[in-house]
Amino acid sequence: MRIAVVGAGWSGLAAAITATQAGHHATVFEASRAIGGRARALFDTKNTPPLDNGQHILIGAYTETLRLMRLVGVDIDQALLRLPLTLLFPDGNGLQLPALPAPFDALVGILRAQGWGWRDKAALLRTAVGWQLGQFQCSPQKSVTHLCAALTPRVLNDLIEPLCVAALNTPADRSSGQVFLRVVQDSLFGAPGGSNLLLPRVDLDTLFPAPAVQWLQQRGATIALGHRVQVLQPHGTEWLIDGAVFDAVLLTCPPWEAARLVEHSGVAAGTWLQKAHALQFESIATV
Repeated sequence: MRIAVVGAGWSGLAAAITATQAGHHATVFEASRAIGGRARALFDTKNTPPLDNGQHILIGAYTETLRLMRLVGVDIDQALLRLPLTLLFPDGNGLQLPALPAPFDALVGILRAQGWGWRDKAALLRTAVGWQLGQFQCSPQKSVTHLCAALTPRVLNDLIEPLCVAALNTPADRSSGQVFLRVVQDSLFGAPGGSNLLLPRVDLDTLFPAPAVQWLQQRGATIALGHRVQVLQPHGTEWLIDGAVFDAVLLTCPPWEAARLVEHSGVAAGTWLQKAHALQFESIATV
């Protein structure tokens, strides 16, 4: 099959790799001249070292991301510095997980948390057990703030808020409780090392996008940089992208760009378009 992938961020490259592995021919369209999306490196013309587009930190629970990185030839141990999860404040208070298998790292880390009273620790342990017994499920409408209503202010300020912003890029009162529970399950109660912080030792381009593109091109995929897709149209059982014919199209671009293409394609997708237009975004600053 001929697969078109619109967007050459990490998700687009992952989609193209998966399609190529399945025996399809992938063509990746990217509006900019750079690959990697919002987790990319920036290059100038003065031969200076590349500058990352903000700070991006992975965690050990990103098993599929790490698998794809290994697949395209990235040496994980060389490219990433693995550290235990640490949420400490300048005064030394906060949480630091030891190098133990999950969930013992979380249990010991909570019991040893500096600046926390037994009431703080007991509330978190009791709540965490409740999440586990509930199979890390909650109402889709519940925010992280509502999900953590039984926790003390100390735990909320020292752990929940920083973890929520780091993982979801959104304050707790506006973040999905269900998505947060998935993060907690995978990182603190999942495979060994799931809570570890993985800090890039190399620039973001070298970390995945560049090896991914090289891997794709070696297997016959097409990477079309500087090509902003203008027209997406159904054509019988196929699709037309700016006149080129494809058997399937994957939209891995920002939602407003995906909505632009779908809205003018003639496809009946009113409900999806409403959801896409309703999405809100948070700015991210690196200090």
